[in-house]
Amino acid sequence: MAKNVERLQAREAKELIRREKQLGARSNKFYLIYLFMILSLIYITDEMASTISIQFQANIVTEFFVKNTGMEYGAGLSLFSAIGFISYPVTLLIIFYRPLADKFGRKPFLVINTLCMGLGLFLVYLSKDIYVYMIGSTLMGFMVSHDMQCVYILECSDEKSRARNYAIVKAVAILGTLLVPLLRATLMQNVSERWHVVYLVPAIIGFVMALFALLFAKETNAFLIKRIEYLKTPIEEREQRSKEEREQNAQGGILTAVKFAFKHRQLRFLIIACCCFYLASLGTATYSTVMAKSALMTEEEITLALFLYPVGNALFTLISGFVSDKFGRKITIIAMSCSALACYLLFILSGMFKWTPYLTGFAIGGFMGSYWGAGDTIGGIMFSESSPTNLRSSVTVINTLLNGVMGGLATVITMILLPIIPEKMFGYMYLGLTVPGLVGAIVIMWLFVGETRGLDLKTVTGTEWDKPKKIKEETQDGE
Repeated sequence: MAKNVERLQAREAKELIRREKQLGARSNKFYLIYLFMILSLIYITDEMASTISIQFQANIVTEFFVKNTGMEYGAGLSLFSAIGFISYPVTLLIIFYRPLADKFGRKPFLVINTLCMGLGLFLVYLSKDIYVYMIGSTLMGFMVSHDMQCVYILECSDEKSRARNYAIVKAVAILGTLLVPLLRATLMQNVSERWHVVYLVPAIIGFVMALFALLFAKETNAFLIKRIEYLKTPIEEREQRSKEEREQNAQGGILTAVKFAFKHRQLRFLIIACCCFYLASLGTATYSTVMAKSALMTEEEITLALFLYPVGNALFTLISGFVSDKFGRKITIIAMSCSALACYLLFILSGMFKWTPYLTGFAIGGFMGSYWGAGDTIGGIMFSESSPTNLRSSVTVINTLLNGVMGGLATVITMILLPIIPEKMFGYMYLGLTVPGLVGAIVIMWLFVGETRGLDLKTVTGTEWDKPKKIKEETQDGE
């Protein structure tokens, strides 16, 4: 036992020297500028890995299920959704993987995640059957869910500009996805069977940006300060701390994060709000099918729509960031949720009544920007701002798991409905399933969740919204 303690002390002493050296290293005055440029390019890879399979959903289902097996499109899409559940056991590995960033730092995982997103895109480019496609798609989905570039942005920004910086970087990344319709028109040449080639260019970008992150990105100061504080605390003192103090100073871990989250009011109600919110996520993953099958748009018309999709997405993403820093997180979530419903309705009407495809693309982009503007505020910014630094990455795993679980539940509902609902009604079905979740999230956020705008991420403990114990005891005595 004594030898184990000695080894741990020796290892931590070496790490302490390395961490202090990292914290003391001077950055030139342009560091944040080129760091945010790197993060923007990494975010482009992330955005493309997140959305490219959605934008080619109709092409993928048509190739692997309609042409190869002779199935009807609705039945093929239902089976494609069911096959997606195969990746869930892999996704669950996130509960072990993501908390490692609270112990080993943000930078290693920024590099690894970006590299693996590029690899996933490359595998889909090579895929000739559903099996290779699923391997690449699963790898992309797993790495996209970590959003380490988001942690970097939040921890490298001051409290007054945190949401604005996040929105600006993400908006730039979204505009970067204009590369997809450009590649559709050039490499793919609007030929449905050539959809694979579009994946090659973002794969190359992912590989290059992983190298750039390795060479030029530094560890975040928020992580270094908290880690150094932990390493300077003698092991004996850590063991003597109370249970609550150990939770506050634990260096990551999903079980610790879950216990911490359910123990404190703010994170507990954020979890409930996320459960409602992610039930409404169906519209974000099915607009390609709605355009191709409900609105009967041609490949050329879909390409034209996708040129305006990033514009609407980026615009509403920017709006959400500026509103968040100006008026607060809760106002942003309510406003952007209402905007999402309005934009999705416009998207359906524009497609069904054959209005210009540019308006159709702008409307679904506005829906995506509004929906994820609210979603990033709940699950990204507010989860981060309500958690201590040493548990921040671990706590955000909960948000990712909720996204998967509730999105999966919503997918099961559609798997039942798709084979029996006419293709022209798909859009209205997705709209109807979106409304209850967004309304539920709005009510919970407004009534039970505290505002987090302006909090210092280096000092937040997660207990700021709990009722003082003395008040609780007095209330009980009075009863």
